[in-house]
Amino acid sequence: MPSFSFRIKSKEDKQVSIYVSFRPASSPPVFSRTGLSIHPDKWSASKKRAKTNSPHAVNLNTVLSDLESFLSEQLNFDQHTGVEINNSWLKKTIERFNNKVPATDLSYLLNLLDDMINSLGHKKANDGSIGLKANTIKGYYTFRNNLIEYEKLIDQKIKINEFGKSELDGFVKWLLVDMKYANNEAGRKIKRLKGLLKFGSSKGLTLGLSLDALGSEYSYKTTKYINVINEQEFFKIAKLSGLPPYLENIKRWILIGLSIGQRISDLQKIRKENIRFDEKGNALLDIIQVKGNTSVTVPVKNQIVVSVLKHKFPYRISDQNFNKYLKEVCKRAGLTDVITGYKFNSSTKRKELVEKPKYELLASHDLRRSFANYHYDKGMPVAYIMRITGHKRESTFFEYIGKNPKKDFDAYNFLNAIK
Repeated sequence: MPSFSFRIKSKEDKQVSIYVSFRPASSPPVFSRTGLSIHPDKWSASKKRAKTNSPHAVNLNTVLSDLESFLSEQLNFDQHTGVEINNSWLKKTIERFNNKVPATDLSYLLNLLDDMINSLGHKKANDGSIGLKANTIKGYYTFRNNLIEYEKLIDQKIKINEFGKSELDGFVKWLLVDMKYANNEAGRKIKRLKGLLKFGSSKGLTLGLSLDALGSEYSYKTTKYINVINEQEFFKIAKLSGLPPYLENIKRWILIGLSIGQRISDLQKIRKENIRFDEKGNALLDIIQVKGNTSVTVPVKNQIVVSVLKHKFPYRISDQNFNKYLKEVCKRAGLTDVITGYKFNSSTKRKELVEKPKYELLASHDLRRSFANYHYDKGMPVAYIMRITGHKRESTFFEYIGKNPKKDFDAYNFLNAIK
């Protein structure tokens, strides 16, 4: 953890500003005024504090120590969620300190959220583990930063009993219009807000609006575009030859991923010792899925993939390179039809709806989705597919593959009724 240092820059015979500085990891030093001041004669350069020769100096040192603790705590929060730590961050954090409310006052949304995160950190999960999963924690801290940004915009700290319908509408408008969040992402943040208000209600706090007010009107969902690699495209990829070694490696991962339907976190955990081969020439992969800690055995019959597993097992690469090289292999395989989908814009830091050649919109998760779609379309019972992919609910599975089972059911009933 960086060490915060206090100092003064002037020795003039007057009150001068006290500055704070520190060096973030792998970044230039940052510094800012603290909003506090002192006469140079009353400052100890060696101790980096006021000389303790008066009650006022003792109080000033207490405030500086409180500020240091506040900065350290906020730095922990913000570094965890990827916030850029610079002079602007330091200045804004000091401004928050100088106008802060007691952390124990849960009537303020931010304090309540911190208390909720701490409470959930000790909660037992369905899989028997204690505490929140890493991605869930990240989601809460991202939402926390959203609240901080919004409070800066409206220049006030939000109290739960003053957060009514008009305040909710203002927050939603900020998410969708000002921040340009996609509907799905805005919907997730509104869901977290609802969970926070529900938590506040359980604490006996008076709400400024009823939980029913966060109903269907605020259920924002983005239209899904399901892009998969089909059987014909599988063989186009399999037939690619003359690839440089790094692309040949990712080609093998693609073929395996399309054949076993696992998340990227599980796919790249597979080692040769996790693979068995039976007398019929099938491969059996023993996998313990990261999500849910579920043990599954995935069979592979396709002899192209069995050969890869037995004789040409690929080496592991980073997720970032996996997606980058996957696109290159699919491009070389001719997956160039223009399709609609979402693509991350590095400038806006948002996913945007675009029309692009298919290879540009494919990523590692599409291997698992392609597996599920292929076997569903072949008539494999949904329960069998879910045991392999790790989906727990049919509704989630059908949403994942972009199918509506009720519509299919009604359609076939109509056909069966025709004499």
